[in-house]
Amino acid sequence: MKNKAMYWYLRGKMRCTDALERFLAEERGDSNLVSIMVVIVIVLAVAGVFRTQLMSAVNTIFARLTEFIGS
Repeated sequence: MKNKAMYWYLRGKMRCTDALERFLAEERGDSNLVSIMVVIVIVLAVAGVFRTQLMSAVNTIFARLTEFIGS
């Protein structure tokens, strides 16, 4: 009985170890995540640099839009 329990324990341990190794070796989707993060950082940096110009452009667009709707 003890040998059977040890067999099942070792078999389960090996399956878990194998699954963990396969999970760590898999790199699918990793490069996409990095590229998306880089794009987000670039967009935020550009928005930070041109914040005043973006705010004035958006305010002008909304002013023209409300003037058009109000007329």
